[in-house]
Amino acid sequence: MLRKHFPLGEVLFTRGPGDATHIAQDAVERGQNFIVAVGGDGTVHEVVNGMMLAQAGASISAKRGKHDLPGSQHDPHRDKHGVDPVLGVWPAGSGSDFARGVGIPGDSELALDLLVTGTPRRVDVGRIHCHDEDGKPVDRYYINAADFGLGAVVCRRLQRPSRFLPGRPSYLWQTVRALFTFRNPVVELAIDDQPYVRHKITSVVMANNAYFGGGMCIAPGARVDDGAFDLVIVGDLGRFEAIRRLGETFSGNRIRHPEVRYSQCQRLEARSESQVYLEADGEMVGELPAVFELEKYVLSVMVGPIC
Repeated sequence: MLRKHFPLGEVLFTRGPGDATHIAQDAVERGQNFIVAVGGDGTVHEVVNGMMLAQAGASISAKRGKHDLPGSQHDPHRDKHGVDPVLGVWPAGSGSDFARGVGIPGDSELALDLLVTGTPRRVDVGRIHCHDEDGKPVDRYYINAADFGLGAVVCRRLQRPSRFLPGRPSYLWQTVRALFTFRNPVVELAIDDQPYVRHKITSVVMANNAYFGGGMCIAPGARVDDGAFDLVIVGDLGRFEAIRRLGETFSGNRIRHPEVRYSQCQRLEARSESQVYLEADGEMVGELPAVFELEKYVLSVMVGPIC
């Protein structure tokens, strides 16, 4: 189906974690200007990182080269042929929350039609600075949502080989299991360079898009092109209250509870004396302390009719 409309396109397959990042980075660096991620949120996450790394490399090269001359109109987000590289998404994963949030249809023919006839839109991308469990520094981009606390513990469980249910049922099952051992940590949050404030949390979500966790509408007002994160702080909920309130997100409405707060920001610093895992786009990233930063309108994506 792809070759019918893109006869000169390359079809490349991943063999393991990280492959999609290398494939996408290499493709952009070679001048390919349309990269289609066929898969779920994890595949999209890797492709976004590859495209952003390629663009960051082009920006550094431009600063060192003749593009620094006065009057240069160079855009560091464009490839070496002057064309803005575009991300297309063909949903084929168990969750596909990013596609759901930006109106990309799950039906193969409709998704392909969007790839062929759609108009790219510049969107925001999140960036995380933290460290992994071995203490090594991590610098990672994400396009959908990142969170720390309970959501990351669930994500960590889902990435074990014992995963046996697809999409939403698996996420809900692992959430219930995690809640019986999870203890709400105390974290300190500094929002948009304000002083740190202590919170006891179940989960904190830095959402660039409305959905995560296999269909949970965690941030109903979030848009990928509004120049801000939607910050959702799920405070000190008991396990049964957490199950109940998180289940409310499938209705598409905000959680109505005094321990759940919604706001917008462009930067968040988070730290804790406890070990607090964090994930992004359904992929484990590392643990606190961490800095989340928004990069505005840095990636062109073929999106659906988002409002």
